[in-house]
Amino acid sequence: MKKSDIYEVAIKILGIYLLVADISKLPGLITFISNHASSPVEQQAADQGSLLIVNGLNFIFLIVLAVILISGTKRITRWITNESDYQENAKLFAERKVIYEISLVIIGGLLLVSTIPDFLYHLYTLANVSEQSSVISAGAKIFIGILTVAFAKRIGAYFAR
Repeated sequence: MKKSDIYEVAIKILGIYLLVADISKLPGLITFISNHASSPVEQQAADQGSLLIVNGLNFIFLIVLAVILISGTKRITRWITNESDYQENAKLFAERKVIYEISLVIIGGLLLVSTIPDFLYHLYTLANVSEQSSVISAGAKIFIGILTVAFAKRIGAYFAR
């Protein structure tokens, strides 16, 4: 494996992380939008509309950035490496597919570990509609984390192509 291959793997892992992290924020954004749409205009704070726009644009920006990092890995690698990186060999402990699998398990595990306490707290204090939407949002994040960990081999094989 060449040194430039390590750059490619690192860039793609960053793109995968951004994609999973952004998708995990989608349930919260949907909950925010539904709460914003269901509340009367008189009860909405002046900043709530701006916050909705900022969160929506942030979501779109991160998705676009993740897609650019994942799909344009080779082009980005050419921009940040020099000629010696394509000739210099580097030893890694595993192949690309295994590195992607490990990173997906770590990303999914971090998502699970960071979400489960919040989910349990909201489940314990489940009393009103906003708590219900928080439970649904956290549950969706847990589901995404489980999918990321459970299908790490398949997703890793896909990105290794």
